[in-house]
Amino acid sequence: MAGYSSVFPISSRTTTRMAPRPLNELLSCATGTGSLILLTQKLGKLEQDVHSLLPISLTHAVKLASPLNGKLLLLVSNNAVAARLRQQTPSLIESLTKRGWLIRSISIRVNITSPVPLRPLKKTRLSRKGFVSLRNLRDELSPSPLRDAVTHLVAHHSHGGNQKS
Repeated sequence: MAGYSSVFPISSRTTTRMAPRPLNELLSCATGTGSLILLTQKLGKLEQDVHSLLPISLTHAVKLASPLNGKLLLLVSNNAVAARLRQQTPSLIESLTKRGWLIRSISIRVNITSPVPLRPLKKTRLSRKGFVSLRNLRDELSPSPLRDAVTHLVAHHSHGGNQKS
């Protein structure tokens, strides 16, 4: 316990009740979490402005990183979007400056995300009765592309390979 008291003064261990304050007042203060909230709101507004200046076809593929020293970083989904944005960078900087943003340069980085893993294909099994019916249908058909397709299905659904080819 000696180490505990040296780190935390005795007064901090006593519980004192603070007067309740509205949550929006706490979140909008200039220090701590409030500054993070304000920064997030500004970044959201900047992202809205950037997206409003871009063609609609590009807005889904562009994300913003927080600007630093007048440099804005755009994260894009692929090289084609990056190439198109590089052509529009000068006019984008000019338009953002007119809207009151202090952006002097824009960097574009391709942000490759890992593809969404595909679900494994569902293994379907044909009942014994369905398999027999499919095989009988194949046997009744005259030679045709349909019979070839049904033959392929029979071979696919046979247990352990071809049955009665």
